[in-house]
Amino acid sequence: MPIACTSFRCLLLACTFLTGGCLTRGPASIAEQRGPYTEVLSATDKEELLANIVRLAYLDAPVFLQVSSVTAAPSFEYGGEVDVGLGDGGRPSPLVLAKPKVLAKDSPTIVYKPLLGKEFAGELLMPFDIRPVFLMLDNGFDFSVVAQLLFKSMNNLSNSRTATSEEREAFRRVTDAMGRLLHKGDVRVGTTTEGLGATGGRVLVTLRPEAALAGDGALVLKELGLDPKLASFELKSGLVGDAGSIAVATRSLLALLSYMANYVEAPADHAAMVVPSDALRDTHPLMRVHSSVKQPDRGDPAVFYKGYWFYIAADDLRSRNTLFLIRLLFNLQAQSSGGDPVQLTLPVR
Repeated sequence: MPIACTSFRCLLLACTFLTGGCLTRGPASIAEQRGPYTEVLSATDKEELLANIVRLAYLDAPVFLQVSSVTAAPSFEYGGEVDVGLGDGGRPSPLVLAKPKVLAKDSPTIVYKPLLGKEFAGELLMPFDIRPVFLMLDNGFDFSVVAQLLFKSMNNLSNSRTATSEEREAFRRVTDAMGRLLHKGDVRVGTTTEGLGATGGRVLVTLRPEAALAGDGALVLKELGLDPKLASFELKSGLVGDAGSIAVATRSLLALLSYMANYVEAPADHAAMVVPSDALRDTHPLMRVHSSVKQPDRGDPAVFYKGYWFYIAADDLRSRNTLFLIRLLFNLQAQSSGGDPVQLTLPVR
Protein backbone atom coordinates (compact mmCIF):
# COMPACT_ATOMS: atom_id res chain seq x y z
CA MET A 1 0.00 0.00 0.00
CA PRO A 2 2.74 2.55 0.78
CA ILE A 3 4.36 1.72 -2.54
CA ALA A 4 1.10 2.32 -4.38
CA CYS A 5 0.71 5.66 -2.65
CA THR A 6 4.23 6.62 -3.60
CA SER A 7 3.54 5.78 -7.24
CA PHE A 8 0.31 7.76 -7.09
CA ARG A 9 2.13 10.78 -5.67
CA CYS A 10 4.76 10.60 -8.42
CA LEU A 11 2.06 10.36 -11.03
CA LEU A 12 0.24 13.35 -9.54
CA LEU A 13 3.45 15.40 -9.50
CA ALA A 14 4.13 14.51 -13.14
CA CYS A 15 0.63 15.61 -14.22
CA THR A 16 1.03 18.86 -12.31
CA PHE A 17 4.32 19.49 -14.11
CA LEU A 18 2.78 18.74 -17.50
CA THR A 19 -0.21 21.05 -17.09
CA GLY A 20 1.33 23.92 -15.16
CA GLY A 21 2.81 25.77 -18.15
CA CYS A 22 -0.52 26.56 -19.83
CA LEU A 23 -1.31 29.41 -17.46
CA THR A 24 0.93 31.97 -19.23
CA ARG A 25 0.45 31.10 -22.91
CA GLY A 26 -1.92 34.00 -23.69
CA PRO A 27 0.58 36.89 -23.41
CA ALA A 28 3.41 34.71 -24.73
CA SER A 29 1.43 33.80 -27.85
CA ILE A 30 0.99 37.51 -28.72
CA ALA A 31 4.73 38.09 -28.49
CA GLU A 32 5.44 35.06 -30.66
CA GLN A 33 2.78 35.53 -33.34
CA ARG A 34 2.00 39.22 -33.82
CA GLY A 35 5.34 39.99 -35.47
CA PRO A 36 5.19 37.14 -38.03
CA TYR A 37 1.58 37.96 -38.96
CA THR A 38 2.49 41.64 -39.41
CA GLU A 39 5.46 40.78 -41.62
CA VAL A 40 3.42 38.47 -43.82
CA LEU A 41 0.58 41.00 -44.24
CA SER A 42 3.05 43.75 -45.13
CA ALA A 43 4.86 41.57 -47.66
CA THR A 44 1.68 40.33 -49.35
CA ASP A 45 0.28 43.88 -49.56
CA LYS A 46 3.36 44.94 -51.54
CA GLU A 47 3.19 41.84 -53.72
CA GLU A 48 -0.48 42.43 -54.53
CA LEU A 49 0.18 46.05 -55.49
CA LEU A 50 3.14 45.13 -57.70
CA ALA A 51 1.17 42.27 -59.30
CA ASN A 52 -1.61 44.69 -60.27
CA ILE A 53 0.87 47.13 -61.82
CA VAL A 54 2.29 44.24 -63.87
CA ARG A 55 -1.22 43.11 -64.87
CA LEU A 56 -2.00 46.59 -66.18
CA ALA A 57 1.19 46.54 -68.25
CA TYR A 58 -0.35 43.52 -70.00
CA LEU A 59 -3.77 45.27 -70.17
CA ASP A 60 -5.24 42.77 -67.70
CA ALA A 61 -7.73 43.97 -65.09
CA PRO A 62 -6.40 44.56 -61.56
CA VAL A 63 -7.73 42.41 -58.74
CA PHE A 64 -7.67 43.40 -55.07
CA LEU A 65 -8.32 40.93 -52.27
CA GLN A 66 -8.23 42.56 -48.85
CA VAL A 67 -7.45 40.62 -45.70
CA SER A 68 -10.44 41.64 -43.62
CA SER A 69 -9.54 39.81 -40.41
CA VAL A 70 -7.22 37.19 -39.00
CA THR A 71 -8.42 35.17 -36.03
CA ALA A 72 -5.60 33.17 -34.53
CA ALA A 73 -6.32 30.30 -32.13
CA PRO A 74 -3.00 29.13 -30.70
CA SER A 75 -3.22 26.18 -28.34
CA PHE A 76 -0.94 23.83 -26.49
CA GLU A 77 -1.80 20.27 -25.62
CA TYR A 78 0.07 18.78 -22.71
CA GLY A 79 0.33 15.09 -22.07
CA GLY A 80 2.71 12.36 -21.26
CA GLU A 81 3.40 8.71 -20.66
CA VAL A 82 4.16 7.19 -17.30
CA ASP A 83 6.14 3.91 -16.87
CA VAL A 84 5.99 2.17 -13.48
CA GLY A 85 8.81 -0.28 -12.75
CA LEU A 86 7.76 -3.39 -10.71
CA GLY A 87 11.27 -4.70 -10.03
CA ASP A 88 12.50 -8.33 -10.09
CA GLY A 89 11.12 -11.40 -8.40
CA GLY A 90 7.71 -9.89 -7.87
CA ARG A 91 9.05 -7.16 -5.63
CA PRO A 92 7.45 -3.85 -6.58
CA SER A 93 9.70 -0.84 -7.09
CA PRO A 94 8.81 2.81 -6.38
CA LEU A 95 10.44 3.85 -9.69
CA VAL A 96 8.09 5.98 -11.86
CA LEU A 97 9.34 7.32 -15.22
CA ALA A 98 7.35 10.26 -16.69
CA LYS A 99 7.71 11.23 -20.40
CA PRO A 100 6.15 14.65 -20.95
CA LYS A 101 4.80 15.67 -24.36
CA VAL A 102 3.84 19.18 -25.54
CA LEU A 103 1.99 19.70 -28.83
CA ALA A 104 1.73 23.31 -30.15
CA LYS A 105 -1.10 24.12 -32.57
CA ASP A 106 -2.08 27.27 -34.48
CA SER A 107 -5.29 27.21 -36.51
CA PRO A 108 -5.95 30.78 -37.77
CA THR A 109 -9.09 31.72 -39.66
CA ILE A 110 -8.45 34.32 -42.38
CA VAL A 111 -11.29 36.35 -43.91
CA TYR A 112 -10.67 37.80 -47.39
CA LYS A 113 -12.84 40.58 -48.79
CA PRO A 114 -12.68 41.31 -52.54
CA LEU A 115 -12.71 45.01 -53.34
CA LEU A 116 -15.40 45.20 -56.00
CA GLY A 117 -18.80 46.64 -56.79
CA LYS A 118 -20.07 49.97 -58.04
CA GLU A 119 -18.65 52.06 -55.21
CA PHE A 120 -15.16 50.62 -55.48
CA ALA A 121 -15.21 50.97 -59.28
CA GLY A 122 -16.15 54.61 -58.78
CA GLU A 123 -13.24 55.08 -56.39
CA LEU A 124 -10.86 53.52 -58.91
CA LEU A 125 -12.00 55.94 -61.62
CA MET A 126 -12.44 59.06 -59.47
CA PRO A 127 -9.54 61.54 -59.80
CA PHE A 128 -7.77 62.49 -56.59
CA ASP A 129 -8.55 65.90 -55.21
CA ILE A 130 -5.99 68.35 -53.86
CA ARG A 131 -6.23 67.12 -50.26
CA PRO A 132 -3.94 64.08 -50.58
CA VAL A 133 -1.36 66.36 -52.21
CA PHE A 134 -1.50 68.75 -49.27
CA LEU A 135 -1.43 65.91 -46.71
CA MET A 136 1.63 64.31 -48.28
CA LEU A 137 3.52 67.57 -48.58
CA ASP A 138 2.58 68.51 -45.02
CA ASN A 139 4.08 65.20 -43.88
CA GLY A 140 7.37 65.81 -45.62
CA PHE A 141 7.09 63.78 -48.82
CA ASP A 142 9.05 64.93 -51.87
CA PHE A 143 6.93 67.26 -53.99
CA SER A 144 8.51 66.08 -57.23
CA VAL A 145 7.62 62.42 -56.58
CA VAL A 146 4.09 63.26 -55.38
CA ALA A 147 3.48 65.47 -58.43
CA GLN A 148 4.76 62.85 -60.87
CA LEU A 149 2.49 60.24 -59.30
CA LEU A 150 -0.67 62.34 -59.05
CA PHE A 151 -0.54 65.02 -61.77
CA LYS A 152 -1.36 64.36 -65.42
CA SER A 153 -0.64 68.00 -66.17
CA MET A 154 0.30 71.21 -64.40
CA ASN A 155 -0.73 74.37 -66.24
CA ASN A 156 0.74 73.86 -69.72
CA LEU A 157 3.10 70.98 -68.80
CA SER A 158 2.06 67.40 -69.61
CA ASN A 159 2.85 64.32 -67.54
CA SER A 160 0.25 61.96 -69.00
CA ARG A 161 0.88 58.31 -69.78
CA THR A 162 1.13 59.17 -73.47
CA ALA A 163 3.53 62.09 -72.89
CA THR A 164 6.89 61.88 -74.63
CA SER A 165 10.13 61.51 -72.72
CA GLU A 166 10.95 65.16 -73.46
CA GLU A 167 7.59 66.33 -72.08
CA ARG A 168 8.08 64.33 -68.91
CA GLU A 169 11.60 65.76 -68.49
CA ALA A 170 10.22 69.31 -68.81
CA PHE A 171 7.56 68.51 -66.22
CA ARG A 172 10.20 67.05 -63.94
CA ARG A 173 12.48 70.08 -64.17
CA VAL A 174 9.68 72.23 -62.77
CA THR A 175 8.63 69.78 -60.04
CA ASP A 176 12.26 69.23 -59.01
CA ALA A 177 12.74 73.00 -58.77
CA MET A 178 9.56 73.29 -56.71
CA GLY A 179 10.80 70.53 -54.42
CA ARG A 180 14.09 72.34 -53.82
CA LEU A 181 12.24 75.59 -53.07
CA LEU A 182 10.06 73.79 -50.55
CA HIS A 183 13.10 72.20 -48.93
CA LYS A 184 14.81 75.58 -48.52
CA GLY A 185 11.65 77.23 -47.22
CA ASP A 186 11.35 79.60 -50.18
CA VAL A 187 7.96 78.12 -51.00
CA ARG A 188 5.19 77.26 -48.56
CA VAL A 189 2.12 75.19 -49.30
CA GLY A 190 -0.82 75.66 -46.94
CA THR A 191 -4.46 76.53 -46.52
CA THR A 192 -6.29 79.70 -45.72
CA THR A 193 -7.20 80.54 -42.15
CA GLU A 194 -10.48 78.63 -42.53
CA GLY A 195 -8.64 75.33 -42.85
CA LEU A 196 -8.61 72.64 -45.50
CA GLY A 197 -12.09 71.26 -44.89
CA ALA A 198 -13.92 74.58 -44.67
CA THR A 199 -12.44 75.90 -47.92
CA GLY A 200 -13.33 72.86 -49.99
CA GLY A 201 -9.70 71.83 -50.35
CA ARG A 202 -8.33 75.24 -51.42
CA VAL A 203 -4.55 75.21 -51.17
CA LEU A 204 -2.23 78.18 -51.59
CA VAL A 205 1.37 78.17 -52.81
CA THR A 206 3.34 81.14 -51.45
CA LEU A 207 6.71 82.13 -52.93
CA ARG A 208 9.15 84.41 -51.13
CA PRO A 209 9.64 87.61 -53.21
CA GLU A 210 13.44 87.35 -53.27
CA ALA A 211 13.25 83.72 -54.46
CA ALA A 212 11.24 84.77 -57.52
CA LEU A 213 14.07 86.83 -58.97
CA ALA A 214 16.37 84.04 -60.14
CA GLY A 215 17.20 80.36 -59.99
CA ASP A 216 14.48 77.81 -59.26
CA GLY A 217 11.89 80.44 -58.42
CA ALA A 218 12.26 82.21 -61.77
CA LEU A 219 12.20 78.85 -63.57
CA VAL A 220 8.91 77.81 -61.93
CA LEU A 221 7.23 81.15 -62.66
CA LYS A 222 8.33 81.15 -66.30
CA GLU A 223 7.48 77.51 -67.12
CA LEU A 224 4.06 77.69 -65.44
CA GLY A 225 3.22 81.13 -66.88
CA LEU A 226 2.75 82.74 -63.45
CA ASP A 227 2.79 86.45 -62.68
CA PRO A 228 6.07 87.26 -60.84
CA LYS A 229 4.40 90.23 -59.16
CA LEU A 230 2.11 87.97 -57.15
CA ALA A 231 3.17 86.38 -53.88
CA SER A 232 0.59 83.57 -53.66
CA PHE A 233 -0.96 81.23 -56.20
CA GLU A 234 -3.89 78.91 -55.78
CA LEU A 235 -3.20 75.22 -56.35
CA LYS A 236 -6.44 73.92 -57.80
CA SER A 237 -7.89 71.02 -59.76
CA GLY A 238 -8.47 71.75 -63.43
CA LEU A 239 -7.04 71.78 -66.91
CA VAL A 240 -6.55 75.51 -67.42
CA GLY A 241 -4.64 77.80 -65.12
CA ASP A 242 -3.88 81.49 -65.32
CA ALA A 243 -1.23 83.91 -64.14
CA GLY A 244 -2.51 83.63 -60.57
CA SER A 245 -3.12 79.90 -60.22
CA ILE A 246 -1.56 76.49 -60.76
CA ALA A 247 -4.13 74.13 -62.32
CA VAL A 248 -3.38 70.45 -61.93
CA ALA A 249 -5.26 67.60 -63.60
CA THR A 250 -4.99 64.72 -61.17
CA ARG A 251 -5.01 61.03 -61.94
CA SER A 252 -7.49 58.49 -60.71
CA LEU A 253 -6.26 55.49 -58.75
CA LEU A 254 -6.61 53.30 -61.84
CA ALA A 255 -4.78 55.86 -63.97
CA LEU A 256 -2.01 56.03 -61.37
CA LEU A 257 -1.50 52.26 -61.46
CA SER A 258 -1.68 52.29 -65.26
CA TYR A 259 0.93 55.06 -65.36
CA MET A 260 3.26 53.01 -63.17
CA ALA A 261 2.82 50.09 -65.59
CA ASN A 262 5.05 52.13 -67.94
CA TYR A 263 7.97 51.21 -65.70
CA VAL A 264 7.63 47.43 -66.10
CA GLU A 265 10.52 45.89 -68.01
CA ALA A 266 8.73 43.12 -69.85
CA PRO A 267 10.82 40.23 -71.25
CA ALA A 268 11.75 40.45 -74.93
CA ASP A 269 9.38 37.66 -75.98
CA HIS A 270 6.46 39.57 -74.40
CA ALA A 271 7.06 42.81 -76.32
CA ALA A 272 3.88 42.39 -78.36
CA MET A 273 1.81 41.75 -75.22
CA VAL A 274 2.49 45.00 -73.32
CA VAL A 275 1.77 48.67 -74.01
CA PRO A 276 4.92 50.25 -75.50
CA SER A 277 6.48 53.04 -73.46
CA ASP A 278 9.75 54.94 -73.31
CA ALA A 279 9.36 55.79 -69.61
CA LEU A 280 12.28 53.58 -68.61
CA ARG A 281 14.56 55.83 -70.65
CA ASP A 282 13.86 58.68 -68.23
CA THR A 283 16.91 60.03 -66.44
CA HIS A 284 15.51 59.17 -63.02
CA PRO A 285 12.49 56.87 -63.43
CA LEU A 286 10.08 56.69 -60.53
CA MET A 287 10.28 52.91 -60.47
CA ARG A 288 12.05 50.03 -62.17
CA VAL A 289 10.25 46.68 -62.29
CA HIS A 290 12.65 44.05 -63.59
CA SER A 291 11.76 40.66 -65.07
CA SER A 292 13.59 37.35 -64.75
CA VAL A 293 13.09 33.70 -65.63
CA LYS A 294 14.41 32.63 -62.24
CA GLN A 295 13.16 33.82 -58.87
CA PRO A 296 15.36 36.77 -57.84
CA ASP A 297 17.53 36.45 -54.76
CA ARG A 298 17.00 40.07 -53.70
CA GLY A 299 13.53 41.07 -54.85
CA ASP A 300 11.42 43.26 -52.57
CA PRO A 301 8.73 42.50 -53.58
CA ALA A 302 8.69 39.82 -56.28
CA VAL A 303 5.67 38.25 -58.05
CA PHE A 304 5.30 35.47 -60.61
CA TYR A 305 3.18 36.29 -63.67
CA LYS A 306 2.85 34.76 -67.13
CA GLY A 307 5.88 32.52 -66.69
CA TYR A 308 8.27 35.22 -65.41
CA TRP A 309 9.27 36.81 -62.12
CA PHE A 310 8.71 40.56 -61.86
CA TYR A 311 10.45 42.34 -59.01
CA ILE A 312 11.87 45.52 -57.51
CA ALA A 313 15.50 45.23 -56.44
CA ALA A 314 15.89 45.31 -52.67
CA ASP A 315 18.59 48.01 -52.92
CA ASP A 316 16.49 50.25 -55.22
CA LEU A 317 15.32 52.66 -52.53
CA ARG A 318 13.65 55.07 -54.96
CA SER A 319 11.44 52.35 -56.45
CA ARG A 320 10.54 50.93 -53.04
CA ASN A 321 9.69 54.41 -51.72
CA THR A 322 7.45 55.02 -54.74
CA LEU A 323 5.62 51.74 -54.11
CA PHE A 324 5.13 52.80 -50.48
CA LEU A 325 3.62 56.14 -51.56
CA ILE A 326 1.27 54.38 -53.97
CA ARG A 327 0.09 52.14 -51.14
CA LEU A 328 -0.64 55.21 -49.01
CA LEU A 329 -2.60 56.81 -51.85
CA PHE A 330 -4.49 53.55 -52.39
CA ASN A 331 -5.52 53.52 -48.72
CA LEU A 332 -6.63 57.16 -48.96
CA GLN A 333 -8.78 56.62 -52.03
CA ALA A 334 -10.05 53.03 -52.00
CA GLN A 335 -12.29 51.19 -49.60
CA SER A 336 -14.57 48.18 -49.83
CA SER A 337 -18.00 48.73 -51.30
CA GLY A 338 -21.02 49.16 -49.06
CA GLY A 339 -23.80 46.68 -48.46
CA ASP A 340 -22.97 43.06 -47.84
CA PRO A 341 -19.67 42.40 -49.57
CA VAL A 342 -18.67 38.91 -50.62
CA GLN A 343 -16.27 37.34 -48.16
CA LEU A 344 -14.08 34.27 -48.41
CA THR A 345 -13.26 32.59 -45.12
CA LEU A 346 -10.42 30.10 -45.08
CA PRO A 347 -9.38 28.08 -42.02
CA VAL A 348 -5.65 27.41 -42.22
CA ARG A 349 -4.23 24.14 -40.95
